[in-house]
Amino acid sequence: MLRDSKFSDYSIKKIIQYFNIDIPASKTALLTLKDKLLGSVEIEESYFGAKRHRGYHGKLKHGRGTLKQPVFGVFERDGRVYTEIVPDRKRLTLQAVMLGRVFIESVIYRDS
Repeated sequence: MLRDSKFSDYSIKKIIQYFNIDIPASKTALLTLKDKLLGSVEIEESYFGAKRHRGYHGKLKHGRGTLKQPVFGVFERDGRVYTEIVPDRKRLTLQAVMLGRVFIESVIYRDS
């Protein structure tokens, strides 16, 4: 049963430890998954880095006419901020970051 779970061995040991000292399940969830953002969450992606290179004849990898690095940010309203440098702005890349950092019950706001 525990072998097929999505939790690491460390997380499972911490959950068992919290249950042994009679901490309720709701508080245990907040203690073990405290790195995830909860509530109203805003997401944004942007480019940071060097100026636009006019007349550059090579392949421009990241944005339209730029060699800038894409950055993805998650902002918890009235709370914490998480940013990560991502290799691209593809849907699967950004979804992986969101699933890793945002609770599934959260309300997500975005600009587009």
